[in-house]
Amino acid sequence: MGANQPKYSSWIISLSVLFLSGCIEQYYPEKDELKPGTLVVLAHLTSKPGMQFIHISRSSAIIYPKYDPLSYCYIEVVNLGGDSKEFRETEPGRYCCQLDETFLHIGEAYRLEIITPEGSRYASGYETIYPVPEIQSIYFARENHATRDLEIIEEGIQFYMDFEVEKDSGRFLRWNLVETYEIHNPDNEAWIYDVDRRLKIAPDSITWRRCWISRELPEIYTLDVGNVDGEIYRRFPLNFVSNETRRLHIRYCLQVEQLALSQAAFFYWDELRKNIQSQGNLFDTQAALTHGNICNVNDQKEAVIGYFSISSLHEKRVFVDDVPDLDFQIDPYYCAPGDFPPFLSRINDKYLPYYMVSARVEGIWRTGEVHKYCVDCRDYKGSSHIKPEFW
Repeated sequence: MGANQPKYSSWIISLSVLFLSGCIEQYYPEKDELKPGTLVVLAHLTSKPGMQFIHISRSSAIIYPKYDPLSYCYIEVVNLGGDSKEFRETEPGRYCCQLDETFLHIGEAYRLEIITPEGSRYASGYETIYPVPEIQSIYFARENHATRDLEIIEEGIQFYMDFEVEKDSGRFLRWNLVETYEIHNPDNEAWIYDVDRRLKIAPDSITWRRCWISRELPEIYTLDVGNVDGEIYRRFPLNFVSNETRRLHIRYCLQVEQLALSQAAFFYWDELRKNIQSQGNLFDTQAALTHGNICNVNDQKEAVIGYFSISSLHEKRVFVDDVPDLDFQIDPYYCAPGDFPPFLSRINDKYLPYYMVSARVEGIWRTGEVHKYCVDCRDYKGSSHIKPEFW
């Protein structure tokens, strides 16, 4: 997970963890604590060598949230021996550092230190890298799942995993899931109407029709294996993928990252899982929330959103190319042209460019407006026209 882009289901995750910070204890948030401007820290590092990232921002309004990155921070990760690595800002609120085997050691403890542009100092507790057991296999089964509507059954595939239970490894585990799937846009002739006020065929540079979309799944998976019997834990349930999305149409890949946590980090993630997956939103039942491990060193009463962790990692992928006995729900009108925009010449520049395609709809040729991603599949969130190396 260390080298992934920020997973800001952004403020949704931050809101879900609202005030999961400070010292490790349960508490009920006071009304005046739920305010914009609170420091938000996304800092979950792994033992995998390579470029890793920390994201710093400020919380915004709860009703209409937006991402508010915090620039010009000084950030270090320090081990107990005093060795440190500085994370430098590469884009607003995004700090990176190349970590290697000389700094990442199983059994070593690390902490995060932050100095904001105003001079406020923040530090986390120390987190130890525990050894992680190996994933043995990842597989799927064709299943039907019930929905909230008792008359509707969702068809798809359920992923499962088998992994080793090693008593000498960390007993507290978390799993991070990243899905990648290939999509193809319809091969329609594309048009563009831009600020030059000319309707013309869209150039090849913006008409990509084959892309790969990658995203980190928002679900949280945790397990304490301390009381698990046997050497293999079998059929641990992961995510379900229905046939009502485009994800299974061509090829699908699930990457599972298995992380060994400290007990405190496990408690944080497990409580977060319970809060997010409970019925209603966080404040419907006033569920007890969990503080993180980051504090203002001069004012420990200040709320901070987030948790610093550093975990050993074992990862494995599985590919899905065909699913027996699974029909796909393909929308025949996907990316079909809408109406031709009237009075193009009168449209304000700020609403341009317009994207259009020509296609046969119900036996009739028509040209009309479409979303940009129907012309250029790179416009989908998390999408790229470059085939992944593992594909």
